[in-house]
Amino acid sequence: MKVTEEAGTSVFHLTRNGKDLGCKGFRRDTTKLIIFIILSVLLAGLPILMYFMIDYRSQRLRTKLLNSGCHITQARYIVVTENTKTTRCRVRPVKYPGSPQGSAHPYLLRNICRYLNRDHTFLVFQYKLDTYLICNNDIVRLNSLGSGETFESVLEHKSGWSGDVSGGTVALLRELFGTNVLNVPLPPLISFILQEILTFFYIFQLFSCILWYTNDYEIYATMIIVMSVISVASTTYLSRKTILKLRRAVRYECNVKVWRGNSLESVKSGCLVPGDVVKIEENQAQLPFDGILMSGNVVVNEAMLTGESVPVLKNPVPQDRLKDGYDSEKDDVYTLYSGTSVLQCRPGKSGEVFAVVTGTGFMTKKGSTIKFMLFPTKQKFKFYSEAITYVKIMGVFGLCGMIYSVVSGVRASMGAGEVIKGALDLMTIIIAPSLPLALSIAVFYAIRRLKRQKIKCCIPNSINVAGKIKLAVFDKTGTLTEEGLTLHTVLSSGHLSEFQKPPPPDLPTRVCLATCHSLSIIDGRVRGDPLDETGLETSMFVFKDSNELQARFQNEISSSASGGPDTGTYGVIKIIPFESQLKRMTVIVEEADTGQLHVYCKGAPEQIKQHCDPTTVPSDFTFALNALSKMGYRIIALSGKPLHVGSRDVQTVPRETLEENLTFYGLLVLSNKLKPSTTPAIEELVKADVRVVMCTGDNLLTATSVGRECGMIPDHAALYTVKASFSPTTDDLVVSYVRDETDTAQFSVSDTRDTKLSISHQNGKNPDVDMRYRGPLRKVHLALDGETFGLIHQYKPLLMDKIIVTGTIFARFSPDQKMLLVEELQKRDYTVVMCGDGANDCEALQHANVGIALSKCEASLAAPFSSSIFEISCVPLLLKEGQGALENGMAVFRFTAMYSIIQYLSVIVLVRYNSLLGDFQYLFEDLVMVLLFDFALGYTRPARTLSAKRPIGSLLHPFILYSFILQTGVAVAFILLAMYLVQQQPYYDPFGQERRDAAQNDEQYVPLYETTANFVMSCCQYMICALVFSIGHPHRRAVYTNIPMIIATLSALFILALVVFLPADMVPKLEFADIQSNEFKLGIFGLAAANLVVAYGIEYSYRLITPLRNLLRYLRCKKGYKNKFKYLIDDLNGGNWPEDEIKGYCDC
Repeated sequence: MKVTEEAGTSVFHLTRNGKDLGCKGFRRDTTKLIIFIILSVLLAGLPILMYFMIDYRSQRLRTKLLNSGCHITQARYIVVTENTKTTRCRVRPVKYPGSPQGSAHPYLLRNICRYLNRDHTFLVFQYKLDTYLICNNDIVRLNSLGSGETFESVLEHKSGWSGDVSGGTVALLRELFGTNVLNVPLPPLISFILQEILTFFYIFQLFSCILWYTNDYEIYATMIIVMSVISVASTTYLSRKTILKLRRAVRYECNVKVWRGNSLESVKSGCLVPGDVVKIEENQAQLPFDGILMSGNVVVNEAMLTGESVPVLKNPVPQDRLKDGYDSEKDDVYTLYSGTSVLQCRPGKSGEVFAVVTGTGFMTKKGSTIKFMLFPTKQKFKFYSEAITYVKIMGVFGLCGMIYSVVSGVRASMGAGEVIKGALDLMTIIIAPSLPLALSIAVFYAIRRLKRQKIKCCIPNSINVAGKIKLAVFDKTGTLTEEGLTLHTVLSSGHLSEFQKPPPPDLPTRVCLATCHSLSIIDGRVRGDPLDETGLETSMFVFKDSNELQARFQNEISSSASGGPDTGTYGVIKIIPFESQLKRMTVIVEEADTGQLHVYCKGAPEQIKQHCDPTTVPSDFTFALNALSKMGYRIIALSGKPLHVGSRDVQTVPRETLEENLTFYGLLVLSNKLKPSTTPAIEELVKADVRVVMCTGDNLLTATSVGRECGMIPDHAALYTVKASFSPTTDDLVVSYVRDETDTAQFSVSDTRDTKLSISHQNGKNPDVDMRYRGPLRKVHLALDGETFGLIHQYKPLLMDKIIVTGTIFARFSPDQKMLLVEELQKRDYTVVMCGDGANDCEALQHANVGIALSKCEASLAAPFSSSIFEISCVPLLLKEGQGALENGMAVFRFTAMYSIIQYLSVIVLVRYNSLLGDFQYLFEDLVMVLLFDFALGYTRPARTLSAKRPIGSLLHPFILYSFILQTGVAVAFILLAMYLVQQQPYYDPFGQERRDAAQNDEQYVPLYETTANFVMSCCQYMICALVFSIGHPHRRAVYTNIPMIIATLSALFILALVVFLPADMVPKLEFADIQSNEFKLGIFGLAAANLVVAYGIEYSYRLITPLRNLLRYLRCKKGYKNKFKYLIDDLNGGNWPEDEIKGYCDC
């Protein structure tokens, strides 16, 4: 932990999930408090209002107002700073009961009591549901039992806390660790509302509405308030509903039996603390804690963690592992996880099943997942941040207009009140109060369309982000493929090349399939890994997971398999479970009739081959394996041998002895069927230039096969499997690249102290390639597992750049590694969509720019989107809606901005004539011309095909600025031209009766002819902007498909023509001048038609004239790519990595 000084106070720097936390202590300052109370009294409570408003914007500033910095041991509050965001945490003391030296358990002494202060209290604060202890010059996070401990130390108190109940140990641990219930914090309703409304846009809306009410402009002000209330209410409802749904889904409490007072007693699971010894009972709906299994075996369903509803066998810690360090991730075979359900208990010698509680509440693995869901990484999006920039720029122009209005009013000898109101009114014109509505209209329509497609959205702003997706990450099982496996064939030794009509499997092969597995019978049905289920079905044996046939065997058995009189009965004596590092599992089996012992082993073909007698491995093994792998099958090798040991030595034979000189039996060939929509969806994404990646917990070979089958890896692509390991002779990390399972080209990545990447080619070749980036590397693909990824990420971070931009298959990834992969992709400026179906995908779903869950359980709560149709066809659909919504949102924003600037400039022009638009003229523009088109413009549906060109997401893009400047200039020019033409009419009287009457009554002059021409032309301008901003291609459909837009245009045009051609006295509220010439009225509409042609020309000129685009990019001073991954691909195209053969595939 690092300590720095800030303003004379120590700041403690911690690390949480790889991010720096700055912790600074504060205590109450009496002087500041007295001053604050006095000011609140003098200013009628305004400081109190500001104090609570500050709390939702900067808790650090609020803390500084009434507190002063101090040492952490004297602090009342700890202000934690993470990524410039501050959070205030209250410090609470926890009293230790009794004397720690005399009564504390060894676990407490080692891990907790060393943080006691002199008065025997702990100073505790919580940040993001993690608990921290403060002691002298140290702040530490409280971890679960077992972190950094050995199995022996964790299991040292096998009777739980029975001897310490009277001393208050359980009460202390409950105070420190909290109750064992996942209570998701639910902020009060007022908190949701304040967080939503205490933004610049809504505060400005309030200011504008107050001003309008004072100017007798109540109708529009009321409409804006009503729509804002509806918007805030709907957003608050969605946010609160999401948290309530998560709160109900994860909260769980039940009765458990725990050792207390030297006896078993039933308590609520919320009362459990780390160190408790709990009895595990069958058919528990959920385990309410993380723990280590002490005795007996347990079959659990870990679908909550893995996303696959497969029974998993848990074993007690063996004696030879007690001295080893405990790691809950690596030692998962001994670990029970919160949220998993108990399917079956198999008591040990004690007759019961017990586990030691290691984690409770949010310190469990499930709790960690929930914390990631509650505190995701905030995603930044240019569109929203640049909207604030736009407002600031418009504010500067508004200030200039206010100054001009004040000067003009003073020169005209207007009253002070009128001058001030007119000036402030200009600010409400140039910054449209309807901007928040404009930002949400397109998203609202997109949510409705997605809901009809059975895609739910709980974070509306994510829809716009979906329009900028550059890369899609998919889970495999349940996402790309169906849940189960289908048997293709069984190839016995000596017949490996007979793919079409192989002979039936022989007896040893069938016995291996019937016994070498971890299946269980749950509710009268065989359940377990789909691979094991398929193997048992193929063997045609009857499986029993009880020892009811024990009398027929000499050794104690756990299960048996019977194949009939001709095949015999076999009992399983010992199971050595499958280990992902070894890629195999082994069993010892006894034959009932003869008492003969056998060893059966199955696993990855490459691993089984290494442990078999070479004389038993057929010569066509490699050929058959490669051929079947290329066809996309999952292949399991089968082997075995007789075991000649006594009954007493069966349980103690080393695994190495059991697995040497095995006899090769054959291959089990399986297929994992793709879902019908997988391949078309992948093809659509690839065609739209969206890079596609698979990240799965399944093995690498299966993932690679599925990747080829669904088109993620094209047939013509070069696929390299990456492996990383440390050299046995040096400390260098050696990375190997194996192509298509046959050709091997190996490279060593030398360890360098200066962190520079050094790649030495063993084949000595060094080709020169000079290519420019023209898209992702689609013809070179890497496949690697989680272990290799972790080694490269930790020891060779510079190599990660190449892995990230060329990797396609990421297999055997844990949930943390999935999240890490998403973060690494984002660091290279990929905008990522993650699609998964299980709780093991929750963290990645939260960290991705856009997450979509094909599930109704925890994953759907973690992701911004969830689909009720569990197929990836929802991903292209979501991306199309995202592109359309972003384009619509940009169009509505541009339209609202153009409306503001046109109205602002038209009013500035009228100020020169000492005039303004009338209230009903404002109302006509704001309601008929603006709100109507806002709603209609955002309705445009997305294009039918996903576009390879991403929509513009920046308000400062050259095209947006080019269009805005030219359209504004053209609009002002046509407005001035209309006013000039009306002044040339023979009936025009610049000093008419109306002006003389207004002067006599000391009222503001209203030059009606100029105002009328200005008003009519401005209304035409609004329609023109709505039409030209509706250009659809390539992200939206054509404007004529937008029926509301057509209706709005025709209705607005009809109403405008009606009020223009009617006599002025028939529409007195609009204060029109009596323009006598119908030819002039038609002329104004003719000007509008010309304006429409020019406006369309401006919009299309940027798209069609390449030199113009290049000029604007030059003026923008754009000297390179926006995205880091494009530079990385350029480097790869211009280099020689990883070997000569890749060079030929890089020309894409």
